[in-house]
Amino acid sequence: MVCRWSLSEYWGMSKPDQPAPFADNWAYLKTELNWLDRMLMMAVSRQKRELREVDDFATSMEDRVTSHWWKGIIAVNRTTGYDNAQPPKSTKGKTGSYSQQLEARIQASRQQGIVLALPCLKEQLQLSQFEKNVILMALAPEINQRFGRIYSYLQYQHDESDWDLPTVNLCLRLLCRNDQEWRRSRPLVTSSSRLLELGIVEWVNSDDTTLLSRHLRVNESLSSFLLAEAPDPGAVESLLEGTASGWGESIVTHDTPDDVWDSLILPEPQLTQLSTIATTAAMAHPAHPLVLFHGASGTGKTKAARVIAAQLNLPLITLALSQLSASSVEPLLDEVAALPPCVLVLESAHHWLGRTPTLDVTLIHQLVAQIRDPHHQASEDAQPGLVILTTHYLQAIRPSWRQQLDGIIEFPHPDEAARKALWHQAIPPDLSKDRHLSWTQLARQLPLTGGEIITLAQTAVGLAGQSDPPTLTAGCIQQALALHQPSQTFKMSKSKTPKR
Repeated sequence: MVCRWSLSEYWGMSKPDQPAPFADNWAYLKTELNWLDRMLMMAVSRQKRELREVDDFATSMEDRVTSHWWKGIIAVNRTTGYDNAQPPKSTKGKTGSYSQQLEARIQASRQQGIVLALPCLKEQLQLSQFEKNVILMALAPEINQRFGRIYSYLQYQHDESDWDLPTVNLCLRLLCRNDQEWRRSRPLVTSSSRLLELGIVEWVNSDDTTLLSRHLRVNESLSSFLLAEAPDPGAVESLLEGTASGWGESIVTHDTPDDVWDSLILPEPQLTQLSTIATTAAMAHPAHPLVLFHGASGTGKTKAARVIAAQLNLPLITLALSQLSASSVEPLLDEVAALPPCVLVLESAHHWLGRTPTLDVTLIHQLVAQIRDPHHQASEDAQPGLVILTTHYLQAIRPSWRQQLDGIIEFPHPDEAARKALWHQAIPPDLSKDRHLSWTQLARQLPLTGGEIITLAQTAVGLAGQSDPPTLTAGCIQQALALHQPSQTFKMSKSKTPKR
């Protein structure tokens, strides 16, 4: 495919005030790749200009090696040049920015029933613009090798390299406009990000390298979907793979929780679902109910399991599937058979029930059956109990498994009202608080999960204890943020008396 098109194709607008739908998925890709091509050419131009500046002043190999140091001291005045890249053409007279016009065309295509694969994926998974563009950068060499050669030049300059895939560093460098965007975007390409957990993109060389040096490529099956002539929107879920590592510290943990319902801050529909599950689990069944909790880390899945276990007066037993090896299966069967009536939580359920299970499928079915009915009880001897599966993303669980579940509950990110309640709950009521500091301000400015709020609050409370008398101030919150959430900022307003 040739990646240079006319400006009219670049904008793709039939009339200044009326967006034209894309003819098909490839017409959309053509527009996106043209944008990527122009961005890369500008990056190539900047890099060549920097190399010329070094060549003009360097008189030895030592000068070239230390160029990053002395270029910060010597001011080099030079007229901007573009080499082979053309200067960006003015968009004066256009209605809205390029991204706004592109989105308008995507919406126009959707209204006419034209399926565009990448926007479809972005919408279904609620991906950010940065995540979408990372996928585009990783996909481009699958369409035209020219993109791979440009990546190689930008990453390794004149060094010979066979790599034709973008690194994490290149994606961040090209797609982030400033340091704040870089800090905000970096977590979106780490091992715990949804792009990696769902297998949308993969690391090619993940051993013995830094995160920034790792090369990214699109999952092969997903690549075929993104490049299809007529993509099937229903195929997205069947293509996603769960590859996340779990976060449990041990394979099996036991606890006797005493958490109460009032401590659970969730929307009313989720609370009603959880109450129904608890009622169902209290009844004697030959097989314990099997339910799925899905949502981002820190949204309340573990807390909900503790509350249900406390209501049922049953122990809470947690099994980290991510740390279960094939050699541990036989001992696990014996341990499951010896379990008392309990609430059993299977963390990182996609390791068993996802697209690429870590164990043989037949063995997984056997394990799940035994976990639900550990003693092969007859109905008259049945005992209360519950099995809870947890995962970050619903799409990481195979549809065939989802059909066998007795319930599915989504744990959303808390809204502002919920965050306010979480802050109020996380701070000890007997701790003095700066009168200018309010839960409303914290909730509005910091879009955090419940788990993140608890972590911040614990650190802030510890810092508050260092003053005499112990007082929680905005400074304590800001110090805690600098440690745990450096991309977040909090500014306290003193213009009026805050709501408490």
